[in-house]
Order: sequence, then C-alpha cells, then structure tokens
Amino acid sequence: MKLWFTTRHTAASLPMLLVAFLLVLAVCWLRPAAAHAGSSWLIDEMRFHASAHSALSCTDCHTDIAEAAEHPTAKGLNQPGSTAFSAEGCYNCHSEVEAELAKGKHAGKNLVKGQDYAQCITCHNPHYVLGAESRAKGLRKGGNIAQSCNVCHEMKKALPVPAADVAACLTCHGLQTGVAQAASGAAAVSDAGKGAAPQAQIPQAQTSQGQSPQGQISQAQTPKGQAPQGQSQQALALQPRALCMTCHGPEGRDMPGAARMDAQALAAMTHKNMDCLSCHKDAARYPHNRQERVPCLTCHTRHTESVIHDAHSRVSCESCHLQGVTPELKNGMVVARVDAGPFMVHDMRLPSGTASCVRCHSPAISAASPAGAGSVGAADAVLPAKSVLCMGCHAGAFTVQDTPSRLGFSIFVLGFVALMLFWFSTTNLGKGSLAATSDTQSTADGTGQTHGCPRPEHHGKGENRWLALLYDVLLQRRLFRESRTRWAIHALIFFPFVIRFSWGMLALFGSHQAAATEWPWLMLDKDWAPTAFIYDVSGLALLAGLVWAALFWRREKLAAANAPRHDWPALWLLLAITVTGFVLEGMRIALTGMPDGSEWAFAGYALASLFGFMSPAELARVYGWGWYAHAIVTAATVAYMPFSQLRHIVATPVFLLVQTLRGKH
Repeated sequence: MKLWFTTRHTAASLPMLLVAFLLVLAVCWLRPAAAHAGSSWLIDEMRFHASAHSALSCTDCHTDIAEAAEHPTAKGLNQPGSTAFSAEGCYNCHSEVEAELAKGKHAGKNLVKGQDYAQCITCHNPHYVLGAESRAKGLRKGGNIAQSCNVCHEMKKALPVPAADVAACLTCHGLQTGVAQAASGAAAVSDAGKGAAPQAQIPQAQTSQGQSPQGQISQAQTPKGQAPQGQSQQALALQPRALCMTCHGPEGRDMPGAARMDAQALAAMTHKNMDCLSCHKDAARYPHNRQERVPCLTCHTRHTESVIHDAHSRVSCESCHLQGVTPELKNGMVVARVDAGPFMVHDMRLPSGTASCVRCHSPAISAASPAGAGSVGAADAVLPAKSVLCMGCHAGAFTVQDTPSRLGFSIFVLGFVALMLFWFSTTNLGKGSLAATSDTQSTADGTGQTHGCPRPEHHGKGENRWLALLYDVLLQRRLFRESRTRWAIHALIFFPFVIRFSWGMLALFGSHQAAATEWPWLMLDKDWAPTAFIYDVSGLALLAGLVWAALFWRREKLAAANAPRHDWPALWLLLAITVTGFVLEGMRIALTGMPDGSEWAFAGYALASLFGFMSPAELARVYGWGWYAHAIVTAATVAYMPFSQLRHIVATPVFLLVQTLRGKH
C-alpha cells in the first residue's frame, strides 16, 4: 500500500495547505482599524475662495462666536460637531430650502425617510460648496482648484487679500495662512531654548493693496514635506500650531482642562519640526476631548525582541518613551497616564541601557519605578531576551545574553566541533557498501541511534533523491517503515518542535523585514488567539509524546533482557523543559491579569487560575525565578545534546545529506 506522503502531488500541496490554514486564522482574528469622524476646524483658503460663500464674513454664519466674550470655550470645543451647527443660520439666506422642506421636498426630490434634513453639513460643506455659476463653468467639488483658476478668471499668483476680520480668523484656522507667523514662531521656539517662552500671536491684518495678512498665499500647492521658498521646514511645520498654542502653549489662555506645555520641554521636544496634527490627527475636530491615542506606529516601527527583550505586544509606545507619565494596566493594555505637574510628554528621549525598563520592572513602587511590584503585569526584574537556544520552541533572537544560555551554547558548540573532527577523521562516512551491512547492524556510528534499526534502504528508482531526503528527514519515512508505534511517538515529539520553530522563525523574520506590517507582531503576541492555541496544542502533543516514550521504553525493558539502551536523562530534560514551560505560561497569564485571547492557551489558562491566591507583587517576584529555571533546564539540554542520543537531531540529517550528495541515498 502506498503511503499518503509518498504521492508527489500530495507532498507538494502540503506547504500551500499550511499557508492557507495560517491565512484563514489570521483573517479570522485580525482586528479592524477604527475610523475617524468629525468636523475639521481648519480651512483650505484656496477652496474657500472658490466656494459660494467666499464673500461672506466668518461671523455672518458663526454668530455665536461674534457675540461670545471669549473664543474658544471648553464647552464649545468638546461638543459634538452636529450641535455646533444650526440649520437656522442657513435658512437666513436659503429661505427657499426651508419652504421646500415644508412641502416634503428637497432639491426637487421627495424627502428620504430617515434622513435628518436639519443637518445640512451632512451633505454640504459650507466652506467649500460650489455655487451654480462655478459648477456651470466646470469646477467640481473634488477637483484641483489650484489648477482651475482660469476657469473663472485669468491665472493669478496669489489669492486676493481677505477682509481684516476674516484674516484674523484664518490666523488660526487657515491651512496655508501664516507663513510669516510660522517663521516668527520657529524663532520663538528657538528662543525658548534660551529661556524665552514662545507665544501664540495673532497679528493685525494688512490691508495694503496686493498684500495678504501673512504674506501672499501661493496659488501652487506646496508638495507635502517641502517648505515654500524662503521659509524653513520648521516654519512650515509650525503654521497650524498657532491654533494649538492658543490654549496649550506655555503662555496660552487659561482654559479649563487644557494641558499647557512646559516651555523647556516644548523647545527640546522630539518632534518640534512637525505640525501638531501630524500626530494628533483628530485634535482639530469636534469633540476635542474624545481623541484616540496617538498612533506612533503610523510613522515608526516596533523594536525587535533583541532590543527590548520581548515583543511587548500589549505595551503602548508612550509607556516607555514619554516623560511625565505613569504606566498603568487598562483593558489588558499597558498605557500611559499623564502625571500632574509640568506637561512633559513631548520629550520622548529614552535613557541608555535598561534605565527606562525599571518604570515597570522593579520589585517596589518608587519615583523611578511608578509601575513596579507587578502593578502592570511585569516581572520585578529586567529579564534577558530569548536567546538562540530558545528558537526550537519560540521566536528567539540571534543573541545569547543570559549566563546559563552562554554556558549551554558554548558546551554545545565545543561538543559538536569535537564530533565533527571525529567524523571527518574517519574514511567510511557515506562510503560504506549497503550490501556489506547486516540487516540488524546498528547505525549508531552514523546517526546516533542505538535501536538496532534495519539498514537504510535506497529510495525508489523513479523517485527524486532530494524529495526522498525531504520525506526521510521531515516526514520520518524510514522510522515509519521500521515501526508505526515508534514513528507515532517520535512524531508527537518531533512535529511540535517543527511547528513552533517555523512559527517563531516566520515571526522573527517578519519583525525584521516587515516591521511596518501588523502580522509579525500578532504572531509574536503570546495572547493572540492563533499563537496561543497553536503553542498550547503543540506543547500538549510534545508532553503526550514524551510520556508515551517513557511508558514504551519501560515496557521494552520489562519485556526483553537485551532491550535497547535508551537515553533517560534526555527524556527527563525534555519533560522538564515542557513542564516548566507550561508553568511559566500559567504564571505569565496570571501576572498579566488573564488578558483577552489568553483563554485560547487553554492549558496555560487553567494553570493560571491556580496562581490566583498570589498577589501581583508575589507573582512578579516568582516569575523571574521561573524564567531562569526554564532557561537553565533548556541550557542543560542543549549542552547535553552532543554527548547523548539527542545528537541524532543533527547527525541523522547530516548523514542522510552526505548520502544524498554522493548518490547513495
């Protein structure tokens, strides 16, 4: 009977089936991105100039602002955009629309059920709506107004000078107005570093013929990231900042609830050459106090595990990078809470080494460690990154930072160097005649096995020798032919390592080569459902295989006086790695507060419930000891490998590869 994995087409389809399975898992658990909504406070002057309302004063519509004693107010900023608008203002000019609505029609069509016709701004942007004459000449709402000036008149180099009251509004609300002020603002920020605080200024409008309030507004669109001629990059970045500095600047207004930036922090802040709205994308929208967390990963990529020792998938960038904040655990995420006192959060310079890590990784809460003692689910010490020794089961790093791993890796390398010297000193490696070998002769010298296995056989005459090597190494075909039971035991031990190694290496590769995408970091997230499930199932399969091997070896020893010699120390070491790994996983889940997704690691989740009696501080302390216990057992196993039957993990593939290269496989 032909084995299922000896069919060439079936074998070729296995990688594709695995990739399809992983893609299905990823699609099922990927979280959709949140959408942004709201009304912008910033005006594109060029589009406004072409609109039907360009001749109006701002206060013709915004009558509440004209009548207010001060502008803006906290109440006005934080209201929904819909409440900031009233259709009555539109009806003052468009009375025919009000009359038509009373007849059940709008724009000559019957009213649509469920549509709120009192909210004109749902369909019409009052700042950019085109008049009938402009539309008749060919202007379109989504067109490039800067390239369409000659539709209405001859091409100009600058927009006409707005009225003084409009110019005053555009000082803060204009997207392109204020180049001259931005330059002075840049100088003010530079002076702030010398002790002078920058101030948000609203200059008086210039009404001279041919001059705009803040210099001419160029008709051509300035390419993104380039300053207009004669202006610095910093000046361009500061143009919209006058709007923000009115309330948030060091000398800004006393606005209830508005954080005011420290002058020195403003001068030294990391992103001082950038517009505030580059990061705070919803800041110039209603409601102002309902903004989402700043998405640092829009421009930046995460640190790799070799740099920060772990993926920190559920730790926000701000928790480590911002000054004047305290990390706190909220809805399974470690986020930053802004401290009272000087507003320092725009200073994002990290101290060298692990100085910033002690914010969370500390045995006690102190001024330097405001989130220590396990309060955010962190160990009480800065643990090393998972080393190259961990790659058999985890997404490790190509580093060896902890002492046990360094010792284990050194012994491993020295042991295999000695073995290789011995192997290459022999003359019959891969050269012996298969016919000269007895059917029951042990292949221990070549492969590290001592079972008295049958001699290796040639692959089929029509079978590709490289494909045969793949079957024999990856699918363990030779062992299957020898004993179905041995193959099943070995498969339960071998394939979990293959699956976990492949998953970890793919995640590691992605974190370095595709760091801007989401999938590597999801794969590195221990609480992402597919990762948690695959790791737990493979771990339980490994545990089952090791227990079955112990029982099988015991039965062999009792059944025959000359039973094969088995490597019990290797088995106990592998069992110790597996058991300590599960216990450590349970401790981690308990320490991090049973985060969403961790229930998919059902075995670790069940173990986590056993640690419920321990306080976060106790778990944080014990977790570090558990981590090192797991690392020591792993290092001991790796060090023992060259001197045990475990060397067949390296020796057997090498032996079969040599045979294949010499055409004897």
